[in-house]
Amino acid sequence: MNEILMLLVVAYIFLVALLVLVLLYARLPWWLKLLLVIAAAGLYWLSYQGWKQVQGWPSAVELPDKFLLHASVIEEPDQEQGSTGRIFIWASNLQGNKPAGEPRAYLVPYDRELHSSLQDALRNQRNGNVQIGVKERNKPIQNAAPVNLRQLGQVHEKLKFTELPDPALPEK
Repeated sequence: MNEILMLLVVAYIFLVALLVLVLLYARLPWWLKLLLVIAAAGLYWLSYQGWKQVQGWPSAVELPDKFLLHASVIEEPDQEQGSTGRIFIWASNLQGNKPAGEPRAYLVPYDRELHSSLQDALRNQRNGNVQIGVKERNKPIQNAAPVNLRQLGQVHEKLKFTELPDPALPEK
């Protein structure tokens, strides 16, 4: 992560220095200099998006199929403020029952059932039981017209939380 931060800082400095040199010393038409300023602004915007990914802002990508739950923050819907609610989950992807990479923050739309199961999982976690989350996909209804359930506001994936099983100890 530190390498990415340093790369972005060096890119900022290089871009500003290069742009100042070109604007001051180059004998270019004004429209080309304007194009360079617009391109530099675009690159700054792209690097800002890179900062979001580096600094732990919640990701809009889907949760992994199996993950280790670290923490969660639940914002309930508020009709007075027009908020639909959202759930932040901090989790590590599990591959082969081992964490694969660093924990990541995920943003999930609010769902009452998910809210309830997350509260139970966090309560169990406070009692010292490590929680593993697994996505369960609902089976499609047979003979039903194909409908995108996400567009209707229904969640077609459920999250189930279980305790981390005790490790198998070797025989003596």
